[in-house]
Amino acid sequence: MQSLVVAVVDVGAPQNIGWWRQVEGDGRGGTNLDELGLLLAEDLNAGRSVALGFEAPMFIPRPLTAGRLSRGRVGEGRWPWSGGPGTSVLASGIQQSTYLLSTLRVNVERLPQVGYDLAVLAGPDPRLVVWEAFVSGHAKNRLADNPHVDDARSAVAEFVRRWDDEAMSSDIADSRVTSIAGLALLVAGLSTDVGLLTQPCVVVRAPDLPIP
Repeated sequence: MQSLVVAVVDVGAPQNIGWWRQVEGDGRGGTNLDELGLLLAEDLNAGRSVALGFEAPMFIPRPLTAGRLSRGRVGEGRWPWSGGPGTSVLASGIQQSTYLLSTLRVNVERLPQVGYDLAVLAGPDPRLVVWEAFVSGHAKNRLADNPHVDDARSAVAEFVRRWDDEAMSSDIADSRVTSIAGLALLVAGLSTDVGLLTQPCVVVRAPDLPIP
């Protein structure tokens, strides 16, 4: 098995996009999605598996009753997908995840199997697994040279820590969902599995920074 590549996109307005890509402890960040797309295409073409996270809601609840519309997801706390910056980053996340995944569809020579199951990343074949990064509140370093790139770096670091410790779990859940990740994968032409539209991906929340 080739080395696992972990990457995160901090979704936002064009001037606020940041990303981080890490493999075998070697990390690199940037602000241009096209650059990241080419790097990840090279990874997949080389037979590496990629765990690609987006810092934006990648699924939203699909409630059974009208009274539960716009309710936050289980585990979101005071930063729900439906309030404050959540709604704007949700819209940007739809467009930017679809855009990036579409660039992979064009530049990857042999398409990998895709989905949300992180366990398959340990297998011998290259896979593309989409997950959600959650960096909010005191987890953000607003004094970083580029806070958006740093958000992505923090999310990658937490994912890698859990992966290495074999302690991967989702910090946000919901039993009935509409999947933004699934929508992006289908629209990009990376999958035809409509079941992805109703499955939640794993959400990894970055920890709060130490108080100085």
